Amino acid sequence: MDIFGNMDQVVWITGGSQGIGRALVQEYRRKGWTVIATSRQKSGPQENDEDLAHFWIQADLSQPEARQEALQRVLAIGWPDLVIFNAGVGHWAPVSATKAADADYIFQVNYWAAVDLTYQLQQLQAGRPLHIVAVTSIAAHFGQRKLATYSATKAALRLWALSLNEEWQGSANRIQVVSPGVVTTDIMRNTLDRDGNRLGDRAKSHHGWSPEKVAQKLYAVPQSAKFEHIFASFSVRLALILHDLCPRLFYTLTRRRS
Repeated sequence: MDIFGNMDQVVWITGGSQGIGRALVQEYRRKGWTVIATSRQKSGPQENDEDLAHFWIQADLSQPEARQEALQRVLAIGWPDLVIFNAGVGHWAPVSATKAADADYIFQVNYWAAVDLTYQLQQLQAGRPLHIVAVTSIAAHFGQRKLATYSATKAALRLWALSLNEEWQGSANRIQVVSPGVVTTDIMRNTLDRDGNRLGDRAKSHHGWSPEKVAQKLYAVPQSAKFEHIFASFSVRLALILHDLCPRLFYTLTRRRS
């Protein structure tokens, strides 16, 4: 099925108010899709009519009841031809300082929202195909200091998607995974610290791909038969190969750089 440039196609994007999500909203709208966006905020910063989705649903996806309400509002608009689970929250704290309540919140947004909404969509699809793209992270592929909880949520999402992909073989349903590397967004500023507060100005600046570049590449993902897509530099890809082949050497080199 060619889904490019079809005015009748509906995409639902979670976490659409900033960063990669906002760039996805803009990209899909430019390409002629009907865009439904979900976020905790009403809309993104510096909003104007050209930037907004056709339909904006404000919802805190960490709350099961809010997820159910958001889904009902989406279905009132139409069955989504594509669902992009992009919503996520960062966490920067050592394991010894990670509170259970904070870890639960991160898992609710980064993992359980996608799992719960997929379950609900399957109960309601009534023969209609379901196509999901789950945005994980390069952090799902290896361990890093102070990122244990965040990495665990993304790794859980990735492995869940791998398992669901096996269940959906031979059906009309599809799931794909996108794992971005370093992207220049405000995610670190919005990342929660050991006390559950946002890092804000304490966050280190990091430079990588632009959200627009990620959105453009992700737009082509549904046309591919490939399950997982890693959006990262060549050096990062080589590092992942080294991690898989010789993890001891990988972590030795990583520690020297930190």
